Amino acid sequence: MPRAIRRCSVLSGIALCAVLGGPIAVAQASDNTLRATLNSYSQRIVKDENAVKNGLIGYPKGKVKPLVRALTREVADLHSLKKKLAHDSASSAKGRKAKADIVKGLGLIATAYGALRHDVQVAHGGPVPQSKVNSAVATDKKGRKKLLAGLKLLG
Repeated sequence: MPRAIRRCSVLSGIALCAVLGGPIAVAQASDNTLRATLNSYSQRIVKDENAVKNGLIGYPKGKVKPLVRALTREVADLHSLKKKLAHDSASSAKGRKAKADIVKGLGLIATAYGALRHDVQVAHGGPVPQSKVNSAVATDKKGRKKLLAGLKLLG
């Protein structure tokens, strides 16, 4: 076989591998982008969660503003993360399912925290009705379940 033909077949084989291997690399890169986005927000979300926890501890003692401020910040960060993830793409089937679960879970948690913030503001430092708290907790649990399922798939 002449050398020019061998060289051409080797080069076309390399090009074919690049074409076939390209989508696989892109799928991994897209899923890695989702992971990187989640990692970039993780410190902020943990900080917000701790602020909400501290706000809930101080609320029965009449400290309403720290809880409302923490819930407001948490909801804003959750919506920001949700929006950022919605614009990222996932190429693998597991990545798409994980992204859908994570976005749904973040939305449910933000809804629960938003409702709780509203109820705390309406109560003006008084007790929040137990039914409202139970509703927020149930929504939060559903959201966390979806979020964890998505993170597990993406992991």
